[in-house]
Amino acid sequence: MPSPTSTSIPRTVQALLAGLALILAQAASAQGQLLWSEEFDRGTQPNGAIWSYDLGTGSNGWGNWELQEYTDSIDNARIEDGNLVITVREQRVGSTRTGFTSARLRTQDKLMFRYGYIEARIKMPNLSNGLWPAFWTLGNNFSEVGWPACGELDILEMGWRDAIRDGNANRWVSSAAHWESAGRHALFARTYSPGLAEPADLNGEYQLFSMDWTPTRVTTYLNGKQLWAMDISPSRCTDCEEFHRPHFIILNVAVGGTYPNMTNQAQITAPLPAEMWVDYVRIYDNGHTELSGSGLSVGPPAIGPAHSGSWYQPIQDGHGFALEFGELPDGSPLAVAYWYTYDDQGNPIFLMGNGAPEGNRVSIDLISPVGMVYGEFDPSSVQHQPGGTAVFEFDDRDNGTFSYIPSEFTNSTWGHTAIEALPIVKLFGVPAPESFVR
Repeated sequence: MPSPTSTSIPRTVQALLAGLALILAQAASAQGQLLWSEEFDRGTQPNGAIWSYDLGTGSNGWGNWELQEYTDSIDNARIEDGNLVITVREQRVGSTRTGFTSARLRTQDKLMFRYGYIEARIKMPNLSNGLWPAFWTLGNNFSEVGWPACGELDILEMGWRDAIRDGNANRWVSSAAHWESAGRHALFARTYSPGLAEPADLNGEYQLFSMDWTPTRVTTYLNGKQLWAMDISPSRCTDCEEFHRPHFIILNVAVGGTYPNMTNQAQITAPLPAEMWVDYVRIYDNGHTELSGSGLSVGPPAIGPAHSGSWYQPIQDGHGFALEFGELPDGSPLAVAYWYTYDDQGNPIFLMGNGAPEGNRVSIDLISPVGMVYGEFDPSSVQHQPGGTAVFEFDDRDNGTFSYIPSEFTNSTWGHTAIEALPIVKLFGVPAPESFVR
């Protein structure tokens, strides 16, 4: 998603691009070993060990006069049913449209790759008119050298202005490369033509978008069909060092801007809210692939005091968990859990128990106290019935899952049934030593 401050391309680069346009189509490189994947199957928000957010409106609408504000809110980026869901929402005051919110996620410094076969399975919203989704990369030195000197590879962009004009907003996929050549912005992209538009709309169903990046060639694909290719070998692209350095991944949905040629809110007619669903992102070895970044060595952190606090499932208001993690006097780890929930008649009850954490997982045998009366406490009248087994697994200090196997007692008395990997998030936490905070 380039900046609009492009300058004219030098004649030498024009000649280069003309030569690049003559590259013959080649079949995709066979996928090798799967080296890394993001399956979006844990938690309710993206894994902070891998993903960061761009926030705000950026300079001049992120350099493209885009109309949206990017946020890190679960309203704009959430994990649901094994997908990353990026949602574009309309902001209104009464009946007046005041703006849009969306999300842009990146793996800068956390997951980078140099060369490789990368693919994402994505379901697009209806883009007509004014939405601009993208799956792309930037050189990881972006923060030091800026754009376009960092280099950019656009695996997919949709919502192009000429496609909108021809009614093909949902049928045209762009791919492009941006870099700096002789101190100027250089661009080589797939050229729009109505005859090259896909025969059917791509929105509403999952599509596979891929890029094969080698030391000599970048090729993009839609569902295995080649879309675009560029020769980046030193003999053909003499000022293209940007495409031989590590890049990071970006997923976003913009609203308006220079790409769809819509810079006025009134021009945006796409149905809102609009959701882009990303099933997964995977990187395969193509014989040249190098991975780097802090996220490669960071697995789910071991359970510690920073996981203590109040946890709940946002969609299921009214009940949740109080979890405390610490140590026994002998130094062995201990977890204590209180589960505030309901029986099948809607009456509030609670279960409690303790267990020993192992890594990022803890299994707790619950008990179900029976016989307590509000305002009275007679220990002899309280029975402790088996409450089943709870299992908590944490992706980080703020996201995890809860699974539950009811006991015969809780099933027959409270109507409880099994729960499998329910995503939970921490509502608020207990202060913990910095060594446990990540």
